[in-house]
Amino acid sequence: MKTKKLLSVVMSVVLVSATLVGCSSKKDEAANGTSSNGKLSGSITVLTHRTDMTETFKKYKEKFEKENPGTTINFEAVTDYQNTLSTRMSTGDYGDVLMMPANITKNQFKDFYAPLGTREELNKEFGYLDNFDVDGTVYGLATGANAIGYVYNDKVLKDAGITELPKTPEEYFNDLKLIKEKTQAVPYYTNYVADWSLTPYVNANQISISGDVDYMNKMIYNKNEFTKGTATYTSLDLLYEPVKMGLVEKDPMTSDWETSKQMMADGKIGFMCLGSWAVGQMKALSKTPENVKFMPVPIRQNGKATMQIAPDYGMGVNVHSKNIELAKAFVKFFVKEYPNDSNMVSSVKGAKLPDFLSGAKDVQLVEAKPGTTQMGKDLDAVQKEALLSIYDGTWIKKIIEIGLGTNKMSFEQYMNELNTKWSKGVSSLGK
Repeated sequence: MKTKKLLSVVMSVVLVSATLVGCSSKKDEAANGTSSNGKLSGSITVLTHRTDMTETFKKYKEKFEKENPGTTINFEAVTDYQNTLSTRMSTGDYGDVLMMPANITKNQFKDFYAPLGTREELNKEFGYLDNFDVDGTVYGLATGANAIGYVYNDKVLKDAGITELPKTPEEYFNDLKLIKEKTQAVPYYTNYVADWSLTPYVNANQISISGDVDYMNKMIYNKNEFTKGTATYTSLDLLYEPVKMGLVEKDPMTSDWETSKQMMADGKIGFMCLGSWAVGQMKALSKTPENVKFMPVPIRQNGKATMQIAPDYGMGVNVHSKNIELAKAFVKFFVKEYPNDSNMVSSVKGAKLPDFLSGAKDVQLVEAKPGTTQMGKDLDAVQKEALLSIYDGTWIKKIIEIGLGTNKMSFEQYMNELNTKWSKGVSSLGK
């Protein structure tokens, strides 16, 4: 009798356990964004900075949902993306899929993003993984890649009598003067208000200026980074000089990004320092899109320009997402579609280069040498101690203010101040 009772209890426990295992498995599948048959299911929210691509993203939503019945994709366009996400990411409420803000450094990835796979796995299909690889684990895929340089309007240059693109800072400044003298166009547009547009001067142009793909890693440890002769100083001077000489928009304090795109499209601006992603946006607004072109930073090494190709935003998955498998699948879908609609270099291996880059002459396209995880930690420490972020354009605005004369500090004084701060940050590493 006791044996029968014991057997009955054991069988009950087994049955209950089996039932619980079954329920747990279904919950896990739902949480991961898959159904019991292995197909994707569920709903995710995708955060994006592209407030101008609402209609395009509707098509992405429709296409993905059609290919994966039972899924729902919701896009949320976020204005002032960098600052807004900095706040939201501290709460855990930052969607399921998101464009990865630049201020989250590699040593923090595991706290915010779910792993997408190993580098060995993903490298078979996708390039530009360096920025998102932490010791062989990849936390994001590049939504595309951009060349770093200058967008220009070819007709404006021709109207000013410019027949060759500038190859030195001096030639560039002279070309700006010619545009002012001989045309009605703004020679250079600063986009002062949109401070994000100023960041190439301190986190991108240096490789093109120096020709050194390892420059940004070396910068972390250079106590004299803002002194004359460095690529960082030269880059910032390329912004300062046109402002000082009055070769920019009449009132930078009232500049407007959307207006500037239309002005470049209409032949009312000569040059703008941007990533090549901007070319497509401006061509789309122009009646003469063939006039909107792209050139390297006006500096050469041994007769060749170095044009850095760098990943645009990475796209990652919120580590707190309840639909991680669905979110990961959508990331791969998105990065295959998006470059076609943004004039960027695709991160998918073997994809064709955009037309404005495919025929580049005397230009070497390079990628920055990846930094180590420790370098990411060191950069984070240097920036915090220096109170100076190379991904934040707000402090670069002061250079424009100095050039305009609204700030009475000289350019040299400001560079010395920046160098003191950066040097203090480097010293804090104790290396």
